Amino acid sequence: MLILHRAERTDTLADTLAEVLATPLDDPMRTEIISVPAAGVERWLAQHLARRLGSGPELSDGIAANIDFTGPGRLSDAISAAVLTGDRFATDTPLSTGNPWRAAELTWPVLRVLDERIDDPELTVIARHVGAGDDASPRIGRRYATARHLAELFERYGRSRPSMIAGWAAGDDLDGAGGPLRDDLAWQAGFWRAVRAEIGQPHPAEVLGEVCDRLRSDPGVADLPDRFSVFGPTRITESFRNIISAVSVHHDVHLFVPHASPRLWEELRAAAGGESAGGAVGVSVPPRRRERPVPELRNPLLAGLSRDLQELQLRLGDVVDRDVRHQPSTPLPDTLLGALQSGIRDDADPGAAPSAELTDDGSVEVHACHGPERQIEVLRDRLLHLFADDPTLEPRDVLIMCPDVETFAPLIRGAFGQAGLPHPAFDLRVRLADRGVRHVNPVIDTVVGVVELAAGRVTAGDVLDLLGTEPVRTRFAMTDDDLDLVREWLGHSNVRWGLGTAERARFGLERFRQGTFDAGLDRIALGVVAEETDDEWLGTALPLAGVESTGIDLVGRLDEFLDRLGRVLAELTTTAPAHRWAETLVEAVGSLTATAPADDWQRAQAIRMLEDAFGTTEEVLRLADVRDLLSALIAGRPTRSNFRTGELTVCTMVPMRSVPHRVIVLLGIDAEVFPRVQRIDGDDVLGVDPLVGERNPRDEDRQCFLDAIGAARDNLLVFYSGADPVSGRHIPPAVVVSELIDILDGLTGPDRPTIVRRHSLHGFDARNFIDGGVPGIAGPFSHDASLLAGAKALRGPADPVVPAAREALPAPEPTPELADIDLASLIDFHVDPITAFVRQRLGARIPDDETPHDDQLDVELDPLDKWGIGDRFLTRMLSGVPLGDCEAAELRRGTLPPFAFGTRELQAISRAVTRLHGVVAPLRPGSPETLDILVTLPDGRRVHGTVGDVFTGDGQARLVRATYSRLKAKQQLSAWITLLAVAAAATQGNAGAARVGSAVSVGRAARGGGTTTLTLRRPEDPVPLLDQLVRLRDEGLRRPLPLPLEPAFTFVDNDGPGRRSHWALNSARKVFDDTFGPRHDRYLKLAFGGDVLADVEFDVLLEEPAPADRVLGGVELALAEDEPLFTGLARAVWVPVGQHREGT
Repeated sequence: MLILHRAERTDTLADTLAEVLATPLDDPMRTEIISVPAAGVERWLAQHLARRLGSGPELSDGIAANIDFTGPGRLSDAISAAVLTGDRFATDTPLSTGNPWRAAELTWPVLRVLDERIDDPELTVIARHVGAGDDASPRIGRRYATARHLAELFERYGRSRPSMIAGWAAGDDLDGAGGPLRDDLAWQAGFWRAVRAEIGQPHPAEVLGEVCDRLRSDPGVADLPDRFSVFGPTRITESFRNIISAVSVHHDVHLFVPHASPRLWEELRAAAGGESAGGAVGVSVPPRRRERPVPELRNPLLAGLSRDLQELQLRLGDVVDRDVRHQPSTPLPDTLLGALQSGIRDDADPGAAPSAELTDDGSVEVHACHGPERQIEVLRDRLLHLFADDPTLEPRDVLIMCPDVETFAPLIRGAFGQAGLPHPAFDLRVRLADRGVRHVNPVIDTVVGVVELAAGRVTAGDVLDLLGTEPVRTRFAMTDDDLDLVREWLGHSNVRWGLGTAERARFGLERFRQGTFDAGLDRIALGVVAEETDDEWLGTALPLAGVESTGIDLVGRLDEFLDRLGRVLAELTTTAPAHRWAETLVEAVGSLTATAPADDWQRAQAIRMLEDAFGTTEEVLRLADVRDLLSALIAGRPTRSNFRTGELTVCTMVPMRSVPHRVIVLLGIDAEVFPRVQRIDGDDVLGVDPLVGERNPRDEDRQCFLDAIGAARDNLLVFYSGADPVSGRHIPPAVVVSELIDILDGLTGPDRPTIVRRHSLHGFDARNFIDGGVPGIAGPFSHDASLLAGAKALRGPADPVVPAAREALPAPEPTPELADIDLASLIDFHVDPITAFVRQRLGARIPDDETPHDDQLDVELDPLDKWGIGDRFLTRMLSGVPLGDCEAAELRRGTLPPFAFGTRELQAISRAVTRLHGVVAPLRPGSPETLDILVTLPDGRRVHGTVGDVFTGDGQARLVRATYSRLKAKQQLSAWITLLAVAAAATQGNAGAARVGSAVSVGRAARGGGTTTLTLRRPEDPVPLLDQLVRLRDEGLRRPLPLPLEPAFTFVDNDGPGRRSHWALNSARKVFDDTFGPRHDRYLKLAFGGDVLADVEFDVLLEEPAPADRVLGGVELALAEDEPLFTGLARAVWVPVGQHREGT
């Protein structure tokens, strides 16, 4: 007899199951068989039964033993195997545990048949899809994925539409419901028969009719247990339905179905024509989904979310012998949640008569947040309030379900279970129940990473990521400092991609070795024993500068890692039998990974999974096939032990569906992920015209949402992204959430506030820390002390990040360090006064943007790279190194693009450097001299430093500097301040300085390919000019001066007698606003805007007023009336430069 037990609450069904199991089987040694839909349901049900079976009154001291929890597919396979073989029934028979018609096992024969029949005219589309006949086609990698997809389709056909498979086996190419196959799908029937012949074993669907007939006719067949239980299904496949229907003729089959509404049951029964118990004979065929009756329902949630449940009822209507509805032992609570659940149960119209007594009592809450991270923050604080309000509530009573666990998992890990940190939520431990194995087993993640590496170009970034994984860094003893140093070495040695020329060969670059790991490692290793500047290259390797002798051990470990990785990758680029692939990947586990003793299970699990996945088959696989196989292997797999552990449980929507908890949290219910979009598979026969009861992912998600509503005992919390965290744009909720909101608003009445809690963008918003700031929370909402400090800071007076330019800091204390001024420091200040203020006075530094390792080979050099090469060439040629040696070293450095691209760049740079060298060399006769400078200023302070590049020719000494850059303000001002210091020292008795009469700077011309020579004459009275620059520096260390270098130079260059200053200011403005102008300088933005992310307008600098007496720090400023401080400062610095400048 097939007895249907239905109830609105799953715990009611579990109690009923306990009552059934309390009556022992005739054979006390027989195992109870219970079919469950998911691992989470199994764990909960086992715990629930353990509290009931064998327990005394008012006690929970029971025990549940000798129970076999199994899935529907495995149970039906076991029953079929017992009937066909005549063996005693057991769920671990070979057919039930190793069914060749399951997708994992079926893939291999499908792959063999695909290879054998790929030239058949019927398979032309598939042949084109997999690139058959063209080994160079990128589509050739689709071979395994295509076979896997077909295997999954064939498995689903057998479970959901066995009549179609049985017909195909008999030669009837129909769709299993009496209709012909669509023309573009007709090939599948013949292909399936070929797979059937390859396997040499009948499909379970072929013998389903025979199995059912024997079960009905022979009560003793297979020695089945007297009783079977099927718990918690919301959808049953057609093959399983036929099996349990046949078993129920002579055995008891108890089917426990959570059903949201008895009225829905009666309405659908009436709409279907009153079909109920029937005990059908043979293998029946369900009707088309488009033909199913639709009941008239008043409750929108019940009507929209229960399609799976309705189809289950329709499929069970003709096989159920007895239908029993069980009343819950406890009534629904008098809360908004209770009213929501009773409305679904009774199919009530929520807007018909709103109850004046229903209020937003917090039992049902919908939280709209700014993105996933904010959802987690709000969830954390809301749970803490629930725990604080009810001391009986424990973490085990809370279930968090999320359709996109992988997105939220890192955020959840960071928000909970971090013992020792100040937030109270860090004491709450969390169990992520069904994440993919790649995320819980780092060794498997490493193996997948190696395979993905082999499929790509083996870029430097990817290799560094692999080296940084925990198993690999453990294997090669890499510390954080080691990894940073390796990253630095690889960057400086210009490693881009490819371990060696083998990887380059796939892209036609086997003759270009530079930029590979082999070339980079040669440079690193040679750098241990040789110097780059000494031209001590070996073969094609140039020593890498900065490799200390203490790094020899690290160089060796890096070499060992790359050598082992290279051997593994060489194996992965071949075509080999599946078992050989398993051996190669297991070898990769052994050679590339290591774990702590407590984590040895990771390596063991990885090896076991790899060996099981590939098996011992001789089927030949390519790398792309292996990637597809591994992608299926690492998918999320919920295990029984991950559920109901006493911690906060986080899982996807399916494993714990309908399992009751006091608090149900639905996290990340966003429109783009839930419910899933129904994508029709063009190869799926079932999707063309589906039958009642066949799977529909979108309807399945809707049913999960309905089950979650019914599973909540005290609280239902729904979280979704209601606004974009960047733009603030409103995001509408998912359809199911919108329907829930409408129902709740209807229950509370139109005059009540909406049930949705819209949260602030940031956790430090003041509303989170005031009483009633968040609706439904009596006190402050947030528990985060650090965010409270941020909220207090925001409510206080806004302090600028740095002092405003009008608010000068006190003068620096007259310490010895400040009393004497280093010449280099003085030059650095005037080259960039604003940066100098932040760095030298405030002691702050804005971190540079982290530039990722460049993995691309350049086809042309960017300006900075060109400058670097040219500067190296010029420096070395001026020290006497021939141009040819410079070029040879650069070719070995690995900075140049490949082949003709690099030759073209090198030739252009060499020509420019040759021209510069031709101009500079005559100005630098003999060896350079170095002068020690010490100048005493009028206030007693001293300027000191060392000046080099002094050359004497024709009886006159001069400072001669050459640069590959184009001569700009920076080079001019640096040369001018240096010349001032030398000239000032000469006036104070420095004989060497007295010989210096000028400073000459040579660089590339601003336009064209020529050169520019700038000569600065020695001033007659240099000490006052130097003292003026020092005073401006003193003032610039008290507040940021509005004196950006290039705009100031441009202003003075266009200013002067007979010229209008606003024209000069406009010229300066253009320079300021240039693409590479000071407007984008982060230090300037910080000093004058307070925000390093927001650009500052030139007018902001011009708003800085000059002192009323036109004197700043003792320096008289040349200012007309109403001119800004900028103009006076620019003239003070640059007018003397212009008066002593000669240019060519």
